[in-house]
Amino acid sequence: MSYAAIILGLCQFLFMSSVAVGLAFNALVGKSLAPSAALATLPLFFMMGGTAALTLSMPGVLARWGYRKVFMAGVLCGALGGLFAVIANFFHSFWVFCVAGLMMGFYQASAMYYRFAAADAVAAEHKSSAIAWVLNGGILAAFAGPLIGSHSLHFFAIDYVGSYAATALLALLALPLLMRVPLPPRNAGVVLPDFNFKSINFTALSAMLFCTSGYAMMGMVMLASPLAMSGCGYHPQDAASVIQWHLLGMFAPSLVTGKLIARFGAQKIALTGVVILLSGCALALTGTTLHIFHFALLIVGIGWNFMYMGGSTLLTFISDAGLRSRLQSINEFATFSCITLISGLTGWLYESLGWQVILYIAVTLLTAVLAGILVGQIRQPGIAKNN
Repeated sequence: MSYAAIILGLCQFLFMSSVAVGLAFNALVGKSLAPSAALATLPLFFMMGGTAALTLSMPGVLARWGYRKVFMAGVLCGALGGLFAVIANFFHSFWVFCVAGLMMGFYQASAMYYRFAAADAVAAEHKSSAIAWVLNGGILAAFAGPLIGSHSLHFFAIDYVGSYAATALLALLALPLLMRVPLPPRNAGVVLPDFNFKSINFTALSAMLFCTSGYAMMGMVMLASPLAMSGCGYHPQDAASVIQWHLLGMFAPSLVTGKLIARFGAQKIALTGVVILLSGCALALTGTTLHIFHFALLIVGIGWNFMYMGGSTLLTFISDAGLRSRLQSINEFATFSCITLISGLTGWLYESLGWQVILYIAVTLLTAVLAGILVGQIRQPGIAKNN
């Protein structure tokens, strides 16, 4: 394994650990600071919106400034996000907390490219291993992030100040690593073709549906779960524990998902992911005990992993390199635009309709996606066989 991949894997761990704290506590803090409980997830809207806003422009930014400068700028944004969150809790300012979310969104937009930098640093036969190594940093973060957030929750007189101070410190720890890691230059010479809706065939459409619907429905259930747990009388530490299991479900399957895709095909694995995510939502509908929250969110995370990795792999089947790059960029933008919208609406949906209705919405939309893909396969039987 290359030195660059190892260091970027550590940076991925630090990034995901910071994000884990936000996933566990942002909705709870937002609810306590917001002028209305319906705005509880608005800071997450700013976070995901910041990421989506940079998705389409990030290739150009990287081509101009290079990996190192962009990654270091992202880390500094992450540290600022943690500090703004500390200030927001000290002064009870909801809008400062929203700014903190925006800063974390910029951090996330840059960190998404750690895996691509690792792949660019190695020979073609080692690219998949380099990407896997970086993404596996999320597995360790699934354990460490929520634990760090929980143990620093009451570190100061005001709750959550210690947790967000820890996120700022975690981001800053990546700075000396990025200063020394050997990073390859970013190629600025790729010309992408103009987009034409006729270029979206069944394979591309199904890939985007898997990625966007999987991310959106997983995100809605994940963001609403801390609010639902608080409504059931559980403590913030319980919410952090549930998010820990959820993150484990999101990233741990990556150790085997690639092999499953190679054996059974990306389309089948992605479809299996829809069924798994549906099962997680169905389990959550059966009750509100702590065990059900843990196992339901774990299963939802596994379903997302299968859908997202399967959908992302389907896009690689597009033979034209320029078209493939264009569609991948559009897919990332569409995915984060959807999760941005979901982040802004989840708090309102929970306050207006409740936890069970959110789960029914997820089940209904996922069932529609499953039915649509299966009908498409029946009409184009060669797609499932080849992919």
